[in-house]
Parts: sequence; C-alpha cells; structure tokens
Amino acid sequence: MFEKIIAQGKAKKILSEQIKNNKIPHAYIFMGEEGTGKMLTAIEFAKILNCQINDYSQTDSGSCGHCLACEHIDKGSYSDLHIINFEKQDELADKETEKGKAKLGIKVIRYMQDKVYLKATEGKWKVFIIEPAEKMTIEAFNCLLKTLEEPPENTIIILIAKHKETIPVTILSRVQTVFFQPLSVEDISKYLQENNSLSQENALKIALMSDGSIEKAENLIVNTQNEFSTFWTELSGKKIAASDILAKSKQAAKDRETALEAITIITENAMVSFRKNPGKYADIIEALSKSKKYLELNANPANVMDNLFMYVNNKIAK
Repeated sequence: MFEKIIAQGKAKKILSEQIKNNKIPHAYIFMGEEGTGKMLTAIEFAKILNCQINDYSQTDSGSCGHCLACEHIDKGSYSDLHIINFEKQDELADKETEKGKAKLGIKVIRYMQDKVYLKATEGKWKVFIIEPAEKMTIEAFNCLLKTLEEPPENTIIILIAKHKETIPVTILSRVQTVFFQPLSVEDISKYLQENNSLSQENALKIALMSDGSIEKAENLIVNTQNEFSTFWTELSGKKIAASDILAKSKQAAKDRETALEAITIITENAMVSFRKNPGKYADIIEALSKSKKYLELNANPANVMDNLFMYVNNKIAK
C-alpha cells in the first residue's frame, strides 16, 4: 500500500497495518513539514478505503487507481471526500470581506459537522481532511472537539499540520499522530530526475537546498533558472567584474520585493557551497541573512545590495 508515496516507511507501515487489520482510528493528525507527502497520503488513504476493485479487507495491494471512486477522488469530485481548507472557507463566505482570512474559523468546521453526520453517498467511508490544521482558531478547535468525542461510524477525520505545539492537547489526545519525516537528498534527487527531466547534477543541487521537501524542491527548479542563481555561480567562480557586480546590484535593488527575492535565491544557492566548505562561506551566509533583515526593516535597497554584493565579491576573492 501507499507505493506512490515517497519514503515515509514508518508512516506507511502504521497506516497499512491498521487498514489490513480493519482497526482504523476515527481521527488522525499527519504531522510534518510541507512537501513530505502528508496530503498525498491522506488522499491515497481515502482511495484505498473506497476503491471499488481492491477490497482493503481482502488485499494489501492498495487502491486500483482506475475505478470510478479512485478517478473521482483524483479529480477532486468524490462526494464523500471533503477538503476543509482556506479555499472551502472562502467558498462559504457570505461577504467579500470575509474572504482571505488568515485563520480557519468556526463556520467552516460547522459546515464539516453538517456533512459528518450524513450517510456516505458514493462509497463505504467518508473522509474529511483539514489543512492546515494549525491555522484553526480556538473556537474552531473547540467546535471540532465535539465531533472527535462522538465520531460517527465509517468516518475518518485527518488533520494536517507542521508542528505538534500548534495543536491543542485536547485535540491531540483524541487523534492518532502519524509523523512524516523530511525526505532524504537521494529520494528528492531521484524524484526530480524522474518527474522533472533534470540531469543528475542539477537534481542533486536542488535536492541539497530543499530541506527534505518535494514542494520546496519543485519551487527551486524555477528559482535556479533565475538570473540571480546564475549570478551566484559566476560570483563564486570569480568570473564577474566589479562593474558588472554594481550593475547587478542596481537591478536587484529596483524595489524591496526584488531585493528580497534576489537574496533568497542567492542564499539558497550559497547554502550548497556552504555545505561543501563551511569555513569559506559562513561569513557570506551571515551577511546574506543580515541584509535580508535590513530590508525587512525598510533599509534602502540600493545601499543594502551594493554593500552586500561588494562584500561577497571581496570575501570570495580572498
């Protein structure tokens, strides 16, 4: 089961054994950083439980992937799978001013409760996924608590969150926590080569910067093609003249947002060099971090970027 989920052997083993033994808790919390497979696992869980071809009580082969239930779940059109998130909250908003809130409120949880106590319409199980659970308000958590205390049959609630400390103890005590670990550099590199047609060298470079997250790795694919990524390669290779450095600084400092983006991309690339040679690049990483803070405190972007780029150039030239 869960063959499509990268790594996460411990999490997959826990869930697979519960499914095969038909001892499935009514509520889980999938805990871990973004891009480690939490949502994909929750979706696959729903497919396994509702697959019309492979009966989870008779086989451990997982979902078939091509029956109507599997196809509808993949397309997001399965009536017994409900995603409770900011998009759903905006959909339920009565006024334009209620949209775009930073917290999941009680209204969207009450919507979920209305659905929880209805009978399944297409499959055997109703599955509710709340993401990001750590963004719920206290009122929303308290409202959810009532459902967790009296769960209906054949209903599973899966909370998805990053950190245990963001979830009230009263909630944690009523759900099973399944931890998702950061992915290895090897796993991410292999994934990028197979799914994004990257060379082994580029895939490894991005994997080293991804902090164990597929999501971050895929975002970095775009960033590594950015001109400031190329700039770091030229700078660290001592292949750029001082006049070109100042020209690049001017380009990066056209506004605060561009300057922050430039520093973020350069830092991501510089971290690869730092891991290979910490002694040589430690001061540069610190300078990048300080420059970012100066920009966030509304320092003049032109002054910050000029000072930063010339400092980095001088440091590497030594």
